[in-house]
Amino acid sequence: MNRKPHVAVVGATGAVGLEMIKTLERRSFRAATLTLLASVRSVGKKLKFHGDELAIKVLGRDSFQGIDIALFSAGGSI
Repeated sequence: MNRKPHVAVVGATGAVGLEMIKTLERRSFRAATLTLLASVRSVGKKLKFHGDELAIKVLGRDSFQGIDIALFSAGGSI
């Protein structure tokens, strides 16, 4: 596997998703890219990861193209 994978967090703005992001950061997990996915209600919000602000993207049919690791914390609306 790629040493710096492209990681997606589904449900990134929920309580579990936020905790996943914090845990990745605390453990100094180095992703080449971190994609944050959530429902349309969260699009446009931004979250920090290793000092960078990342915009939330809407979860869709093609959301996992190019993703090496997907972490799911999806709630009822997804």
